[in-house]
Amino acid sequence: MKTHVIHQTLPMPFGQVYVALKKRIVEHGFLLLHEIDTQAIVAKHGVSIPPLRQLLFFHPKYIAEIMTNDPLAINDIPLKLVLHQLDETTAQLSFKNPVGSLQGYGLDAAMVEELLERVQGILSF
Repeated sequence: MKTHVIHQTLPMPFGQVYVALKKRIVEHGFLLLHEIDTQAIVAKHGVSIPPLRQLLFFHPKYIAEIMTNDPLAINDIPLKLVLHQLDETTAQLSFKNPVGSLQGYGLDAAMVEELLERVQGILSF
């Protein structure tokens, strides 16, 4: 497993976590940029998997600082939450830790830590 991927197993149904995540992303001031329904995409090619969604999001506040310090860091944003169903009552949530993924770009460490804290606020179940 990648060291920069943070994950948690939640004793909640997939649909309940999915709805809560979308709401929390917006409530925490982030923009929900895109949503990928991986299950539906692969089903069109005859592949059956449990529910799997990817939510891409970011906060506009950080773009100016990233662009000022190192525009190449844009390659590691937006942030992405991955949610998949383990069974009818359990979901797994994961995301790439921005402290690790944005390392090496010369960004302000306090800004990146703040970003991580804000994401963790979304994920407090």
